[in-house]
This record gives sequence, C-alpha cells and structure tokens, in this order.
Amino acid sequence: MKRTFMILSFFGMVMVSKAQKIDTVYFDSKWVKTDKANKHYYRIIKENTDRRTFFVKDFYSTDTTQMEGTYSSLNPDIKDGNFVWFYPDGKKKMESVFKKGKMINVVEWDENGALKKAPDLVKVTNSVTGEKGMAFIERAPSYEGGMSALSEFISKNTKYPRELEKEGVRGKVVVRFTVTKDGDVIDPEVIKSVHPLLDAEAVRVVKLMKKWEPGKQDGKLIDVRFTLPFNFN
Repeated sequence: MKRTFMILSFFGMVMVSKAQKIDTVYFDSKWVKTDKANKHYYRIIKENTDRRTFFVKDFYSTDTTQMEGTYSSLNPDIKDGNFVWFYPDGKKKMESVFKKGKMINVVEWDENGALKKAPDLVKVTNSVTGEKGMAFIERAPSYEGGMSALSEFISKNTKYPRELEKEGVRGKVVVRFTVTKDGDVIDPEVIKSVHPLLDAEAVRVVKLMKKWEPGKQDGKLIDVRFTLPFNFN
C-alpha cells in the first residue's frame, strides 16, 4: 500500500507541475525581447490550470511589479479579464478590463495616487476599412450644456419642410461632421438619407451650431468626427 501511495502522489505532482508551467521572457526599454543581461523589464508567464489561459506578470528591472493580468492567447497577444499597471514605486497606475483583446473599462491614477478622469468610450469607424468598433478617448467633444442642451437646440431650430407635409415623409437622417481642435463644426455630410429636403434641413441645423468643447487625447486637443441623428416624425 505504501508503494502504491507514493506512485499516485508522484503522478499527482507531475500533473500539477504540467498545469502550472512557468516561463520567463526578458525585454529592453522598448519592450523588444532581449537576454537576461540586457533586460529593462522581464515577464513571468504562468499557464493557468484550465490550460487555455495564461497569467502574466511584468516586472521593472528593480523587481517591482509593472503589470499583471490574464491572456487568452500569447501569440498573438490577447488580453482577457482584469489587468493592473503600477508605477515603479509600486503605486497603482491603471486598472482595466479586457474582453477578447478589447478594452471595455479603464480607471487611472496619477503618481500621487489621485484618481484621474476616466476616458470616454466612444464609437469609432476605421477610416480605411470602414470597420466599426469602440475606443477610449481622453475626452470626447461635448456641446455646451451637455446632450440635453444639444437636444433642445435641435428641437428649436429644426423645421419640417412644408413641401413634405402632404406626403408625411418620416424617418431618421444621420449627419456626420467634424468638431475641430478649435471647437468649430465643419464638413457636415449625410450618411443616412431619408429625403433630399430632410437631409438638407439636418445639414442646415448642424451648420448653425456654435462652438463645441473639443476632444482631447494624450493631453492634446484633436479633431474628432461626430455622428448625430435627426428624427423627423
């Protein structure tokens, strides 16, 4: 019985060891793989017990934690779950949640531990492929007074064309325009049409808008394309 017990225990240790495979990778200051002697950061990769995900922990050369989180794939890198980043002194820098490689939530702190304003999650369209998705921007463009003020402005200034009253044409016209880094509204274009007269009215109202609070990314004011629906009922 003693011999059998020892064999089973050894088998169990082999299985646990296999499920917790650990690897170490070294990086230079630009996160390019290098050897141990030239490391600026290093990464410890641990295969989770489900054998489908990996717990990854990055370190500064001082052995303090730089980042930790779970990947569903390492080639290509696909983050999946909760991630935390740290400053070199150990203070928390950022927390985020990923789902299949896409960031769906983020919170940041400055070096003094003060909470930063959370970035805005906005809809984006790839200008080359046309693919739609979501992205974080430090500050999205905003109309003075917020969305309620914008809705009021549209309601007061939009007029249903008399020429269409008998026909009773209804629908939603969608206009896309640019809010520049100076807050100006330029280049309105209809991306969802209902009727030429309704389209023209929506564009006319967009051109009446006063300056917006411009968008910001990485501390700089930027041009941002904005999409706005007009419901003609």
